[in-house]
Amino acid sequence: MMLITAITDAAWPQIMHIQSESYQDVVPESEAVLRSKWHASPATSLQCVNGQGRVLGYLLSHPWPHQTLPALHREYQIDGPCSSLYLHDLAVSQHAHGMGVGQRLVEALLHRARAAGLERIELVSVQGSEGFWTRFGFNPRPQAELCSSYGEARAMRLNL
Repeated sequence: MMLITAITDAAWPQIMHIQSESYQDVVPESEAVLRSKWHASPATSLQCVNGQGRVLGYLLSHPWPHQTLPALHREYQIDGPCSSLYLHDLAVSQHAHGMGVGQRLVEALLHRARAAGLERIELVSVQGSEGFWTRFGFNPRPQAELCSSYGEARAMRLNL
């Protein structure tokens, strides 16, 4: 059994472990930075847990009213409504690879974003994940400027 829910405070030790095992090409962010994304939009920050409550993966997204994409390793405060989300992070535990956790998390976010009447979702594809994102309809944004902290990466957008 897998359940998609809003991230809980108790999940953070597991989230930090999943982040550390998931990223080789990007320096992992601090818990304070990740929590700032969660606080900006708890309704669009999701976890996938199994029947024993183990976090199998997580997704952090938040409103982003700017044309430029955010840099890594920064805490942001987002004020006021906007029609766009920035999908900051999606990571799946090594123990859950191949179980469809990432797909379920993205589908849950898309459902919530459409139900809220949002117009688009932006993200930065890292570690060769562009193919994963194109399956959901995300398209490259070749002219977008990215912070060098992303390393080899590509900006992508999905119009909802």
